[in-house]
Amino acid sequence: MRNGFNISSSGEFVNEIREDAQEALFYYHAGARFKPGRGLRAWTDPAILGRVKSARRFELDLAGGRHDDADQSSAEEYTPLDLALAAVGVCSLKTAIAGGSARGINFDAIEMVISASVQPCGDTAGEEGLVPASRVRRLAYDIRTESDADSDLIDEVTRQVLDRSPNHRTAKDRTALHFRHGTRPLSWACHEAPTGTEGGRTLSRHVKWISGTQFESTATEGFRAPLRVDEAKQFSGVDWAPNPQEYIVLALAAELASLAAGQQQKATGATGTWTVNARGLLDLRGLMLVDPDASVGFHDITCTVEGPSELTPARTEECIQAAVRESVLVELLALPHEVEVRLAHNGPASRRQ
Repeated sequence: MRNGFNISSSGEFVNEIREDAQEALFYYHAGARFKPGRGLRAWTDPAILGRVKSARRFELDLAGGRHDDADQSSAEEYTPLDLALAAVGVCSLKTAIAGGSARGINFDAIEMVISASVQPCGDTAGEEGLVPASRVRRLAYDIRTESDADSDLIDEVTRQVLDRSPNHRTAKDRTALHFRHGTRPLSWACHEAPTGTEGGRTLSRHVKWISGTQFESTATEGFRAPLRVDEAKQFSGVDWAPNPQEYIVLALAAELASLAAGQQQKATGATGTWTVNARGLLDLRGLMLVDPDASVGFHDITCTVEGPSELTPARTEECIQAAVRESVLVELLALPHEVEVRLAHNGPASRRQ
């Protein structure tokens, strides 16, 4: 064990997934529901870790539960983008710690501020599909480490994050997303938005390693309670909280449920109950370099949406399509993004990837 990571078991697991590819396929599930008068709640569902079902259940109330003229923000509630940024940041740090542990590094501390610049793009549609109404223009990681390792080794380990961190790769690369209305697949396409739009905002989150696979994320501004992140017990966690991949599908489900309800409000003047179930796949053959053709990123992300019974199927699908167009997270996950990484370890150093 080093830094709370079982290094010796990694080699054994690599042999297992070489012999049985099913053992490498981890499916993470989450859901969210918007209810009028109750707001927005999201939860994790059991994960399928290879051939094992992990009964994980965590629930969160999120901002975005109002669709009238009232201010929807709350200093006590997370937004879906908060969750997604924490998920990308924690996944990157966890990859750095795991890689550093394998190289003999004992970390005294490792933390990050992850920032996203979000700008509006307008509500438009291209000839072949939807242009996002807003997008993340850039991501930045400010990583600080404390350890007895020299700066060159820390820099080498941190550079591996850019290739081997699943959630980072999902944000950095183009990723396929799938949407369904019940059992009906919905066709869609997400296109690059025009550049040069004025305005926008920057959202930042602080991510801190606690021990082993336990992390906390806090807003750089505001007074929300820390957001906890952890792994299942099968992977050295203590079931303290959802893991980084669970937060991705949880956040996406929540944002789409809220946005679809908002679209119904615009179209009809009323809102009903919207439920979104989301899942995604993490293939450890790619993460552990067992199969060069396997994806490293968290992928095959699918959202199944159920709208209010009072809406016609056509109207429901219009609301879903509009929600997909408006979603910042759809754009963040589907399109590639440049990421700037700045590293501080016994003195500042910086580089751009």
